[in-house]
Parts: sequence; structure tokens; C-alpha cells
Amino acid sequence: MTRDNRKKVTAQIHIARKQLALDEDTYRLAISTATGGKRSCADCTVPELYQVLQHMKERGFKARPRKRIAQHPGTPHNLDREPMLQKIEALLAELKAPWSYADAIAKRQYKVERVAWLRTVEQYTGVIAALDVELEKRRLLSALERHLEEQNLTIENVENQVSGLPKNWRRNRKVLARLCVHYMGPDEWLSEHRKGADA
Repeated sequence: MTRDNRKKVTAQIHIARKQLALDEDTYRLAISTATGGKRSCADCTVPELYQVLQHMKERGFKARPRKRIAQHPGTPHNLDREPMLQKIEALLAELKAPWSYADAIAKRQYKVERVAWLRTVEQYTGVIAALDVELEKRRLLSALERHLEEQNLTIENVENQVSGLPKNWRRNRKVLARLCVHYMGPDEWLSEHRKGADA
């Protein structure tokens, strides 16, 4: 957490420097004034970095509100106060899905109308897990379609070549994973799967 705070506040200080158009000497002097002698952000503790930022605010720096990862209608009012909602926002952005999608999960799993009204860590974790599952299904199907195209094959070829596919197989993680292994080969699939997990 401290490392994250350091990165965040250091980035804000650099934005402040640019906004205030501080040259190198003036910038170093600002750090020194705020910290009692230090002249580099790298030498400052996190509390000292916040002192530097405050010093720049007093000299006219105006922090702009953070850009939303996904400004969908229905964005929860408590988004900035709840880190797990921010994780949900990031997953929705990757899925290109609206907040109503997460609301539907909250309603289905916990009988709560809106994801913003969830109250427990377990409930938030459940919604995040459901979004992760959906994201994995889409990644699997996308990887399969991409490698089929490289082999001049289509989804229809898969349905003709593989017997016993369930009706809704494109939404079934286990089936999609088996098909990826079959059409890509175990080594290539493992490499692709690792890349997806790191994304």
C-alpha cells in the first residue's frame, strides 16, 4: 500500500510541476522548502511527499478529478470510497459492459438491486469472481477463434469436427479450454493462458 501511495503522490507532484511550469531549480527549492532540506522526491518519505504536494497546492496547483476507467451510466456514488467497486469498474471496462451488468449479478447472487448497495467483502468478492469468470470465457473464445482463423477454420468447423458439444458450449469454460488445447496444442495454449492471466 505504501509503495502504491508513493507512486500516486509522486505522479501528482510531477503533474503539479508541469501545471505550475516550474524549472529545475524552482522545483528542487519547492521540495526543499516543504521537507526541510531534501531536494529529490526519491529521498522523501511518503508523508514528506504529501507535504511537497500540499506546498504545490498552496502555490496554485489544482488537482483534476481522476478519469474514470469506465464512465458508464449508473456509476455508483460511492465509487471513490470503495476500492472493491473500483476493481469492479476496471473489470466492466475490460468487458465493455455497463454498470447494469454488475447490478444484475448483485441482484441474482444476493437479491441486492445495485452493486453500490452491497455491504460485505464476501458480496463484493462474489461479484468480482463472476466478472472474472465472464472475462475468462470471452478470452477463451477469442483465443480459439483467432487460432481457428490462422488454420483457415471457423466455429462451424469445430461444431462439425467435435462430437458431443453441449448446446451452449461457447459459454462453457471447461469446453472452451479443451478446444483451445485441441486446436492450439498444449504448449501454445499454456503460453497463451499465462499471457491472459497476466493481462
